[in-house]
Amino acid sequence: NKVCKCLKMFALIFFHFFPFCFLFLIGLIFACSCLFFLLSFFSEHYKMSRKIPAAASSIPTPSSSPAGGQRSIQITLHQEKEREKEKEERKEVMLQMIMQGIQSILMKTDNIEKRMENIEKRT
Repeated sequence: NKVCKCLKMFALIFFHFFPFCFLFLIGLIFACSCLFFLLSFFSEHYKMSRKIPAAASSIPTPSSSPAGGQRSIQITLHQEKEREKEKEERKEVMLQMIMQGIQSILMKTDNIEKRMENIEKRT
């Protein structure tokens, strides 16, 4: 009889708070995904707006000698490596932000669970 009463109380509390918790989690996930897309868009836009055309003296001029052609290839390869490195760094930052968002959601769900346990103890 006592167990039945506890189960009824738990069911009452659970079904009373579950929709709010569920909606809260859905809202958090939606907000995090919106933040992710906004940040990726603005970071790309910011990067594009910061691009400065190279000075005329730094533009490699193709020459008939193999050394000049080799140099321009090396510069191009170096620029590609730098772009890849920047892309990887952006990915790393975005992954860290996603992980922080997930950790925040987990902490909030833990807090909700603790509150529900406290409510159960009081009743």
